[in-house]
Amino acid sequence: MVGQTKITTLSPRGDRLVRLIQRTGNDNMMAPEAPALMGITNEGRDIPVRQLAGENDSGRYVVSLVNIRKVHEFIFHRRQGDVLILHLADTAFVRLRSVRYPRNGKPSVITDVAAADADYQQQLAFWFDRIPGR
Repeated sequence: MVGQTKITTLSPRGDRLVRLIQRTGNDNMMAPEAPALMGITNEGRDIPVRQLAGENDSGRYVVSLVNIRKVHEFIFHRRQGDVLILHLADTAFVRLRSVRYPRNGKPSVITDVAAADADYQQQLAFWFDRIPGR
């Protein structure tokens, strides 16, 4: 192995979050509309996920572990009023796409990068405080 480097797709913190969700989360199904805008499809059927939820003074936070494309991905989501804000991220916590899903409407991709990044960072901070072994 001299001169070779090990290639990993998980960051150490991402690996710990995956294990936390697998160990303490619940199996659930996500409606396919919002994940489809993120490029995650299951031929129109609900998306199987493992979810972990938590709350603080600013509301309820949920992280879903998705493995439908044979690689772990996170969907972070929380409600802001009547709108659900979802962020797709890889296990290195790179935000890949964000979606806004109104309660009585259709989901749409968030094109305001600054707003999406700000909300994503807030959701990450919530979960980073809960990942064991920081």
